[in-house]
Amino acid sequence: MKKKYAYITLAILIVAFLGYQSVYFKKLNVVKEAKKENFNFKAYADSIYYKGILKSKKNIYLNDLIALVQANPETAFKNHGNRLGIGNSAYFMIKSTGKILDIKDGIYTIADEKNGIVYIDTKYIFGNAIRDASGLVKLTDFKTNAEFNKVSESLNDIIRNEVLPEEIKKVKIGDSISFSGAIKLSKKQNLFKDIIITPSQIKLQ
Repeated sequence: MKKKYAYITLAILIVAFLGYQSVYFKKLNVVKEAKKENFNFKAYADSIYYKGILKSKKNIYLNDLIALVQANPETAFKNHGNRLGIGNSAYFMIKSTGKILDIKDGIYTIADEKNGIVYIDTKYIFGNAIRDASGLVKLTDFKTNAEFNKVSESLNDIIRNEVLPEEIKKVKIGDSISFSGAIKLSKKQNLFKDIIITPSQIKLQ
């Protein structure tokens, strides 16, 4: 009888041991880290750019925005501006047309049809201007600032390395173009000269 119980006990121990070995528990922080690493920022940025920014109907004509800021900055910033925190500045997604007067070191000097001279910077597309101006990405969508900023990097890479090279090789000095992009304005701004646009798209007219 004692042998019988001994065999039963041994069998239970073997089953328990095998069961323990077959179950692999990962620490929660390891699982979270893996999920973060597996997030495809490129695919996410592609969706934001091609399905959001390019198809957005919220881009305001530059001359309309300037007129609105001059007349009623509170309304302009509330209806068209995007910003993460408090302050007098915000980013705006604008569109306009103009003629290329000069191209130097990636800076396009444009004779905007209604706004005088503006500049499109096709070389130094960095920072958060496009992400924040679009209003399509929220800080609360991500757990860390690093992840949030990674979206900016991915969006900038798409525009700088994929979109603009194909478009700007078609244009030259003297051409008329349509363009869209992000600008930063302040509620206290009085002068609207030397506006620098971070482009989201340039098209030959």
